[in-house]
Amino acid sequence: MVDLDVKKIITIAVISYNSGDTIADTLNSIILQTYNKKLIEVIISDDGSSDHTLSIAQHWKEQNKHLFKDIVIISHEKNKGVAANCNQAWKLASGSWIKTIAADDLLLPNCIELNVKYVNHHSTAKIVFSDMIPFTIDGNGEPIKHDKIKICAKQPSQLKNILCECYLLAPTGFIRKEVLEYVGYADESYPMIEDYPLWLKCSRSGIMFSYMEECTVLYRKGDSLSQQGSRIGNVLYLQSLYCFQREKIWPLLPSRMILKKWDDFLLFKQKFLWIKFFGNKVTVPYLVVQKLTLLIRPYKLFNVAKKILMK
Repeated sequence: MVDLDVKKIITIAVISYNSGDTIADTLNSIILQTYNKKLIEVIISDDGSSDHTLSIAQHWKEQNKHLFKDIVIISHEKNKGVAANCNQAWKLASGSWIKTIAADDLLLPNCIELNVKYVNHHSTAKIVFSDMIPFTIDGNGEPIKHDKIKICAKQPSQLKNILCECYLLAPTGFIRKEVLEYVGYADESYPMIEDYPLWLKCSRSGIMFSYMEECTVLYRKGDSLSQQGSRIGNVLYLQSLYCFQREKIWPLLPSRMILKKWDDFLLFKQKFLWIKFFGNKVTVPYLVVQKLTLLIRPYKLFNVAKKILMK
């Protein structure tokens, strides 16, 4: 068990939508936590699933409610999007810190223990990010790690970095409830993205990001290695992201970053129009078009070249 300076009530918010095939594994990963489960509140927030997600969650609650401080299940009658679903859980949370997990990802057994230990010894921490491991039914991949230079940057570099790209690994986030209250929770104007708008609001409010160099989450990449990357993307997600970029990111960019705006526009149109006219599947013709489009994306080319030169 962790050597606690302060015993903290932690809320684990499980965010589900038609997650019947995966939610049991997610919930069982919470049972395996090494942190004192009597100090863990579990909130399962469902976004109007039409499958058996809720019945699985209810059965799990009845079987395991004696292990935890509390288990709460809430659900929207109709699908409202991930931002509203997260807010539903976050606003109900009684824990001082919140760990959010999608109902297809897994917490590593020491996830909560490591995060609590970190914040107990870094009293000024408000949002803690860590690393994650991608997985499929074929096994685990190589850990995905944060760029230490970017995530540990002070202001104004932190805001500059977040304006350029969302480099934070959202599944690893561990956040104070009071931070969410302070910035007004996730922005439901962009229903399919809960993370990027939230990190921007936090950064603009002067809230610093903290980094713990540990793997805490298993992130599901797909059913198998052969199915990874078979879809181009979710249309509603692409629309939410582009609207956010246009309305919130672009006005904050310096005039010299006009190529960033062009890149955002071109990437959205490339994916959206291909899905509309040719279907949502990665094909050889799509990959050819994607490569050719790079020739008119100088912002992307510059960043690719920069990464290569820095290796």
